Amino acid sequence: MLSRFAAPLFCLTALATAPAQAMDTGLSADISSFTLQEPAGRLSLHLVPSTTLVSGYGSSFYGRNPQTGSITLQTDGLQPPVRGTIAPETLLRENSAWYFQQTSSDMEAALHIDRFPKNGHITIGRLTSQQGTIAELRVEGDRVLAIVNNGASTQNVVAGTVYPQQTVRYAMHTTPNGLLVISVNGTANHFSLPSAATTHALWFEAVAGEQGFHRPSHSDAARVTFTGLQVHHQAA
Repeated sequence: MLSRFAAPLFCLTALATAPAQAMDTGLSADISSFTLQEPAGRLSLHLVPSTTLVSGYGSSFYGRNPQTGSITLQTDGLQPPVRGTIAPETLLRENSAWYFQQTSSDMEAALHIDRFPKNGHITIGRLTSQQGTIAELRVEGDRVLAIVNNGASTQNVVAGTVYPQQTVRYAMHTTPNGLLVISVNGTANHFSLPSAATTHALWFEAVAGEQGFHRPSHSDAARVTFTGLQVHHQAA
């Protein structure tokens, strides 16, 4: 059974429209399955439910193009830490958590990297749990890395490359028999789900996040536009 996240709400920030890039992928951006997590000052985070997002919410970290439906996420080096790390990020997380043994599940995204942070490293997607990250997609230069954490060690694989137009299309897929498939721009990579995923509820996240060293300044920013974003859970 899927379990709902409790999403505490804080004061909404001022509405703003973030820039968006167009990319024809045939994949639409469905915001109804996600909760926005964005910075709120230096020491806190702001959660915005999907019901508010579909009503036209906007901020300096999140914007949606009303014509194309594309979603832009932005963060910068002055934003607060997430999960105890110093790298700031803005993300869309699934509204509902699930167990991989229940059904086949996947998240598919098509995106344009509007702006790299100064070190050229940016996080764009994640499979995670309350115990921490299971798998993560990071862009470093023109490479897309898949980082899979099995609890005892971390496996780093070059999962694909960024297209010259700074576009990426990726999918994360899990099956009840413990298979994790990560596809990046047509290249499929197969993993066994780590033991950390066997007992905890999971969820997908679409991310614009900085990695590694970054300057503590608004000018060191990361911005990603998701032209397509969908999650699916096959009926049991």
